[in-house]
Amino acid sequence: MKDDEILHCDVLNYFTAEFHALQERLRTGELDDYRERVLVSQKIAEAVHLLSPYVRSDPRARHLVRSAETLKKELLSVRDIIVKQLMQQKDQRSLLQAIVRRKRALTSDGLSN
Repeated sequence: MKDDEILHCDVLNYFTAEFHALQERLRTGELDDYRERVLVSQKIAEAVHLLSPYVRSDPRARHLVRSAETLKKELLSVRDIIVKQLMQQKDQRSLLQAIVRRKRALTSDGLSN
């Protein structure tokens, strides 16, 4: 293999690993801050720009760019953030309702004794 081919392969491997790590962080909920998501998507756009000359000649680069574009769309989607916030609010309300019910039950038991 020529040095250029090795370097090309190393670059593709690097970006593949980075995009996979970002996808994993997104899946596990580590990227909750929308500002951070925007910054990460800008970095992905820069990477896609660097990879774009190789898209025509290399199917692996083409696949990598497509998956990076999909990841970027997922990062910029606010749907996940809104759903997570709504779920947290619902959980907080449920917890508050449980506390109020418990307190009422304790005070009513105390009054009847």
